[in-house]
Amino acid sequence: MKFPSLRIRPFLLAAAVVATAATASTMAADQRAHIRGIITDVTATGFTVQTDAGLQTIDLTPDTRITGVVPSSLDNVQPGAFIGTANALHGSSFQALEVVVFPAAMKGSGLGDYAWDLPAPGAHAGMTPQNDAITGSAMTSGTIKADTTHNEPAGSSAMTNGTVKTSSGGTNRTIVVDYGSGEKAIVVPANVPAVTFKPADRMAIAKGAHVFVAMKPDDSRHAAIVAVGLDGTVPPM
Repeated sequence: MKFPSLRIRPFLLAAAVVATAATASTMAADQRAHIRGIITDVTATGFTVQTDAGLQTIDLTPDTRITGVVPSSLDNVQPGAFIGTANALHGSSFQALEVVVFPAAMKGSGLGDYAWDLPAPGAHAGMTPQNDAITGSAMTSGTIKADTTHNEPAGSSAMTNGTVKTSSGGTNRTIVVDYGSGEKAIVVPANVPAVTFKPADRMAIAKGAHVFVAMKPDDSRHAAIVAVGLDGTVPPM
C-alpha cells in the first residue's frame, strides 16, 4: 500500500502500535480458547490451521485484531523492560518457557496473574481439545523484581508479563515479576525463545505462517485475536 505523503506514516504507525497494544492486553486478560499451528489455507472470510489436534477452521470478523510476532533477544530482558513470559514449575522454581518483550507503547498490557494454557513439560493430565494444551496453567503480567521461593502445585504453568527490575547473572537468569497484586520469581534459561510484537494486518495471514489465535468467548470458530509470525517466526506463547 502506498501513502500519499510521508507525513501520514508516523500517524498510521502510532495507530497500529496502539491497536497492537490493545490486542496484547485482551489476549493476556481474557480466558478464551487458544489455537496454535500453521496456516494451511486462506479464504476471503478466514483461514485453516493445522494444529496438533487436527485441522481447525477459523473465521475472521470486522473486529478481529491482528498483530505480528517477530524475534527479539533475551538481551532485551533488562531492568525497566516490560515482558510477558509463560512459565512452569520446575522442581522448586518457576522456569520460563518463552519471553515476549513488549514495545514501550505496550508497557502495562495484561497486568495480573491468571490462567494460561501453554503446555508445561512433563505434564500429562488436564488436556483440552485445542492442541492438547494443559488446563490449570496461568498468565502473569507484571514487573520483574528479585528471587523468592514459591510452593505451588507441580505441573502448573503461567504467563508472566512485567517490567524487569533485577536479574542474576550466569547461564540461567532469575527475574522476579511484580504483577501488581503480587510477584513471582522465574528462572530464564539461555535457550528460551524471545519475541516481540509488531504492527500487522490481514495481509500477514498467509499459507505457511505460524499463528497463535485467541477465539471469541464461547465461540469455537470466530477469532478475536490473531498473532501471526512474520518472516517464519513461530509465536511461542
